[in-house]
Amino acid sequence: MRRTDMTTRRGPLRLPCLLSAAACAAILLSGCGSQPFGPKPDAARTSTARPSASPRQRAVADAARIMASFPRPPGAVRTGLIASLTQSGARPITPDLASVTRWWRVPGRPQAVLAWIRAHLPSGFTPAGTGAGAGTWTGMFALPAVPSVLTQRELVVLATQDRGQTAIRVDAQVVWLPARPAAERVPPDASVVTVTPVFGLNPNQYAERRDRAFTVTDPAKVARITAVVNGLTRFPAGEFSCPAEFGGQMRLTFATRPGGPVVARLTAQYGGCGVVSVRIGGRDMPALSESGNSGPPLQQRVLAIAGVNWPVEPGTP
Repeated sequence: MRRTDMTTRRGPLRLPCLLSAAACAAILLSGCGSQPFGPKPDAARTSTARPSASPRQRAVADAARIMASFPRPPGAVRTGLIASLTQSGARPITPDLASVTRWWRVPGRPQAVLAWIRAHLPSGFTPAGTGAGAGTWTGMFALPAVPSVLTQRELVVLATQDRGQTAIRVDAQVVWLPARPAAERVPPDASVVTVTPVFGLNPNQYAERRDRAFTVTDPAKVARITAVVNGLTRFPAGEFSCPAEFGGQMRLTFATRPGGPVVARLTAQYGGCGVVSVRIGGRDMPALSESGNSGPPLQQRVLAIAGVNWPVEPGTP
């Protein structure tokens, strides 16, 4: 199925994914087939999975709840797979995805059906994109992310004319962030952290005089910086379109004592997608995201904890 004119809109700190329309089998989660409709209007706003559940378990539960919140148009009849709608309209490119898929036939024309669905979505959903092509119309609707756990929560509706009615495919899609194992965290014996600016492609004599490297030895401050770093989430898998970046970075070097063995190094980029490169115990670890949590970026929090001001952001033209 060919799609054209697809547009997407993400909220703050969310990266615009390049979505795949490759053919794929629908993923039906066991036990979801008999889930009733008619939850309270804001039932899909937040996940109610137990806080102790893993990110994957929370994503699976959230996808089921999003599907349960879908407003069934008047006269809709639930069907099995509809041959003309075997492909997802917009599927995130990541293995960390929980999804539920269902099909209906509905009286009326596709555009009118999508307009009715848009007007009757539960509280909390916002438009996230539209698409049209080859006789198929797509509507995408998003819920806010759950910081550090669920990065993408969407309801995707495809509609096409079929046998004098409208056939619709509905996908509830939730992307989770895998938990970081202990091996990917700054070790507890780190007692010193050195913070160094990297100025990148835009040398700036004023910045190089004022943005100075410094070392934090106060145990309480080191512990707070370590906690911030260990609280970052993995950078999500997939393909992304990122803003420009000019090589500006903050480099964090953790050691057991002043001049002692280095146990961890992190490099957080300014601009771009906010990627944080990590090396612990001499081994490269999965990249982290400086914007994966609510609140200021990693660099701002480190400077605030240390009580240091860099007048110019490294890498700024």
